[in-house]
Amino acid sequence: MKLKGQQWGNHIFPEIRDKVNLLKKSQTHYKVLPSGLNQFEVRGATDAYEELNGYGCAHSVASISFLNRDVKAYVDNIFSITTFKKAYNYRIVPMNSSDMWPQTNYTPPFPPINKRMPGRPATKMKISTIENTGTHRVSKGRKKIRCSICKEIGHKRPLVYREGPKS
Repeated sequence: MKLKGQQWGNHIFPEIRDKVNLLKKSQTHYKVLPSGLNQFEVRGATDAYEELNGYGCAHSVASISFLNRDVKAYVDNIFSITTFKKAYNYRIVPMNSSDMWPQTNYTPPFPPINKRMPGRPATKMKISTIENTGTHRVSKGRKKIRCSICKEIGHKRPLVYREGPKS
């Protein structure tokens, strides 16, 4: 990342610069009407998705361009390459595990709070004291096997086909 930041020549990140250029192209759809000292009314197509994102919206770009000022000068400092270089100036050393972290005098962070999830809560089946909770298989130990062809006890149907019916 550090080498990538050294290759950038301008004041702003390339991604943000591309977004600002797109906003400059879209500002032709807006009409700027001055309504006082540094106050403007911008008319035109509005989107439902307009929020404070740090590099402006089409309305602000239209009013800045109306004043013949550079739009890139109004981009927040957090998107500047100098801030990027300050953040990645020092080497970040990876560690194998949390045992290698340096000890501090601060209290350790608490685990996240368990919140109740939305929706109907899952309920567990109430087990009776009579029910056996250990086994889930039904034993066939005492059940007598009866043939469906000759109706005798002790063998199944395939045995009759192999040996033939007893006479």
